[in-house]
Amino acid sequence: MKVAMFTDSYYPTVDGAVVAMERQCRGLEARGHEIVLLAPDTASRERGRWPIHYLPSIEFRSYRDYRIVVSPSDMLEYLRKQDVDIIHSHGLASMAILSLTAARALRLPSVLTFHTMANEAVKYYSFIGLREDLLIPLVWVYLRNLLRRPDIVIFPSKPIEKEVLGKNVKPVAHEVIPTGVDCAAFSPGNRDPSLLARYGLDGKRVILHVGRLSMEKRLDVILEAMTELKEEDSDLRLLVVGSGPAEEHYRSLARELGISDEVVFTGFVSDDSLARAYASCDILALASTFETQGLVILEAMASGTPVAGMECRAIPEFVKEGHNGSLFDAESCADGIRRCLEGAEAFRPNAIETSRQYSVGACTARLERAYERATEICRARKG
Repeated sequence: MKVAMFTDSYYPTVDGAVVAMERQCRGLEARGHEIVLLAPDTASRERGRWPIHYLPSIEFRSYRDYRIVVSPSDMLEYLRKQDVDIIHSHGLASMAILSLTAARALRLPSVLTFHTMANEAVKYYSFIGLREDLLIPLVWVYLRNLLRRPDIVIFPSKPIEKEVLGKNVKPVAHEVIPTGVDCAAFSPGNRDPSLLARYGLDGKRVILHVGRLSMEKRLDVILEAMTELKEEDSDLRLLVVGSGPAEEHYRSLARELGISDEVVFTGFVSDDSLARAYASCDILALASTFETQGLVILEAMASGTPVAGMECRAIPEFVKEGHNGSLFDAESCADGIRRCLEGAEAFRPNAIETSRQYSVGACTARLERAYERATEICRARKG
């Protein structure tokens, strides 16, 4: 089967949707499928593992790392030439619309993965200027219209499936398929004390935060918790891995809170350094209320690192209090991190076991079955 993957963002922009798509591509390729990618054009094109076709685009001014396609250009001609069998969208914006347009024109089955809580993101990045109480209902109108069109909508977790369907969204068909974790790439064997020493963290207890530094990731909650935790443990540090549009905001906040000496911002790191960071830190902390799955949770667990996570949306599906980590709300973040640190040694084997339930191989097999189902639905629709 040849799969055309549509994405609203691609390298050098790195976010959860890009990582999820790439991991699925690798899983599909390992099982004998072919992949082609379609993405908005950018001045910083990067040569990738799979053929990629860029479409003319402009910068999305409210979120400059993202782009909006302004012309489908030779999209249909390219897809015909590639002789693709199925179209899979990993976005909800312009490329999602184009993926559905292409599927309809070429009479191909279509799949869309719901990676992003657009109703949350729009609060931070809207350029329309409407009040939030007016804007969010409009987003749901858009999503109801969009999500009824693919042959199958894939949700990365059960809580997100429940939340979206509860908003009167009525897809033709839907399934829950998390993005798998590569348990070979992320493992306790990647532990490397020299990586911590590079950041001046040798001999320290280290809380790790991994993710795009954007407002919806709520790193401020963890930074504020650090002001309390540092008073209890002078050797405690926070390692922040990643970059993004809110990076300077969070750096400034750390200075304002008086914890600059306790927080290390690494910026973007290589895949190898990321794997070593997961395995070398004591716990991962995640305060986002935005997660449809939270890939970093399974990556950390595969590395033997327990997780302290916000009790919101997808996170509680993977993080179990007192088993492989801890859960907290915005007011109890410090206490949640404290519990996770105290139980870390007991949580490690459970974290590893949790990650193995969501291996790339297991999740890719489920995705294959979804493609087969989408093909059957499309065939029935064509009569």
